[in-house]
Amino acid sequence: MAKKLKSKPQSKPKLPIMKLIGIGIILIIAAGVYYVYQSLIPVNLDYPVFLAPENVLIKTGQASDGHYVFSHQSSRGGKQIVQNGMSSPTLTISKGSLVSLHIINEIKNTPQEKSEHNFNIDEFNVHSKDLGYFDSQSITFLADKSGQYTYHCTIHPEMKGLLIIQ
Repeated sequence: MAKKLKSKPQSKPKLPIMKLIGIGIILIIAAGVYYVYQSLIPVNLDYPVFLAPENVLIKTGQASDGHYVFSHQSSRGGKQIVQNGMSSPTLTISKGSLVSLHIINEIKNTPQEKSEHNFNIDEFNVHSKDLGYFDSQSITFLADKSGQYTYHCTIHPEMKGLLIIQ
């Protein structure tokens, strides 16, 4: 008569704790590299651009007559000029520049109206989210075509200005 061997239950091999920590570190580094790569891709392109951006701060505001307007400050400085038919200043950018727009809504809510604004340049696929009071967003695009383009708020059509790329 054959003797039955008792088999022990197979235990799963355990990974040493150092291997788990190493895998975790590799995953964190990979996620960081992916984030950096994605942040180098402007909204109007499918590939990264390795240029130092021109920083432009766009703020919402109210004119003395109560109409909503945009104002801006550039890392290059300069005067804010309002073109005929526009309520906000003209932005002048050099063709080929990488532009990083930093948009902030500084208009407080009132009991009559909630303050929400957005910023759009349709030709460059620049579309911010609707920004509530003191919300902000940064959008980077490549100024790769010359011409004159209108920037605007879809919530308040009177908020518009001119973008000139030369």
